[in-house]
Amino acid sequence: MNQAYIELQLQLHNTDPSFIIAELNEWGFSGFDETEDLLKAYIEQSIWSNVQTELKRFLASLPELTIVAEQIIQQKNWNEEWEKSIQPQVIGPFYVYPSWNKKVIPTASIPLMIDPKMAFGTGTHETTRLLLSWLPSVVKKMDTVLDAGTGTGILGIAASKLGASSIEGFDSDPWSVENVAENIEKNEVVNFKAHFGSMEQINPAQKFDVILANINTVALSELVPVFKKYLKQDGSLLLSGLLSIDIDLFTDQVIRDEFTIRKKNELGEWSALWLKPVVY
Repeated sequence: MNQAYIELQLQLHNTDPSFIIAELNEWGFSGFDETEDLLKAYIEQSIWSNVQTELKRFLASLPELTIVAEQIIQQKNWNEEWEKSIQPQVIGPFYVYPSWNKKVIPTASIPLMIDPKMAFGTGTHETTRLLLSWLPSVVKKMDTVLDAGTGTGILGIAASKLGASSIEGFDSDPWSVENVAENIEKNEVVNFKAHFGSMEQINPAQKFDVILANINTVALSELVPVFKKYLKQDGSLLLSGLLSIDIDLFTDQVIRDEFTIRKKNELGEWSALWLKPVVY
């Protein structure tokens, strides 16, 4: 007899789905399907019956989402269904594709083979796209790069393919370091080292030409002053994961007179900043 599943449909409000996906994965959800503002999450009915009361209470406490539907469906091949949802994307000069893609890679593009983990989204969220589109103008040959909150490693791998001499990355989620290692190998990148943990994993004597950080407003508020200590005087700090409605407050309270804004860009409800340090 096939195992039945519960499909939970969640309306997302001004939030990166990767955060919600990570939380649901901890509750036992085993498949996800994202659209622009709707997330479908799947969990075995037997597991759901044990956790639904507590989980619904938890979800109700999150202003970032609303439960809009719940239904029972029969078993599917979640890997196959999920892989179908991930299509190649052109982002600036980059052609981002999964390893199972059979389409011809455009000859003029920079290929990025990125296999995201099923439990953590596709790796090409709007916040990532914002930074990828800037990288060719920011990363120069022989630059040293720090990829903070590296996720799938897509930004660090892109920096390597643009000619960066070395890349260091870190992430506090254990899945990330494993995923980065897989994607580094698939892209034949040899100068990208990923750490599990926080900025404490990075040598404080190290200075970077470019620091990339696609995280969230709260984490960035704490990290921006630290980033400046690791950034060369003529370096660039690229931030994403900032909601556009929060950007003015963020710049007033966090950026202040420590950086100048070289560029600001928006995509959907998200904003990114390209910052240059103010040298006293």
